[in-house]
Amino acid sequence: MTSKLLFYMILLLTLCCSINTVNADVINPGEKQIINEYQISNINNYPNYIFILHGTPNPTLQVLNSSKFSFYKLSTCSIYAVPKNEFNQVHLDQMNQTEVDIFLSKDPKVASSNLKLEGLYGTVEEGNPLQSALLVLQINSIRGKQLDIQKTKIIFSYASGQNVEKEFQYQNQTPDPSAPSSYNSLYYLILPLLALLTIIIILLRRSRN
Repeated sequence: MTSKLLFYMILLLTLCCSINTVNADVINPGEKQIINEYQISNINNYPNYIFILHGTPNPTLQVLNSSKFSFYKLSTCSIYAVPKNEFNQVHLDQMNQTEVDIFLSKDPKVASSNLKLEGLYGTVEEGNPLQSALLVLQINSIRGKQLDIQKTKIIFSYASGQNVEKEFQYQNQTPDPSAPSSYNSLYYLILPLLALLTIIIILLRRSRN
């Protein structure tokens, strides 16, 4: 195989990969994407550890706390626990992607979780009232290089302001969202109509006067 032919083959493969990435990033007309949010409910129970989010293609390094967090919708991430004294001795912020990969996978003091976190919950129709999905995580234990984290529940938020919680029965099966109560949805539909009707009545009274 000539070097010229090899060059064109590599170029073709690169273009194919780029096209697949672009297609995955495109939203079809009339649809919207729901991004996953995450929160570790009991992270403050482990003050001697620094928890790191590391993913592909990003983030390379994100230090977690008790706040909600999210990441690029096409990324797949894992959580790592680093002893606080070990974290202070290494300069992770000065490492490149490869160096961070090696540190998190090879260092015997770093505990890693087998739980894979996805950036995108899914795609729904534009008119769907679902606004966000928050997955609540819980740390069960840190033993050696094993970090045991589980999904406990998911909180769906809707345009009406209502939240619906669902417990995880199986770690690999995310509960489906439920539509908010019809009463609550009807309330948010009727309220603007009542306000509009009030304005019309006031204008009519003023015009008669």
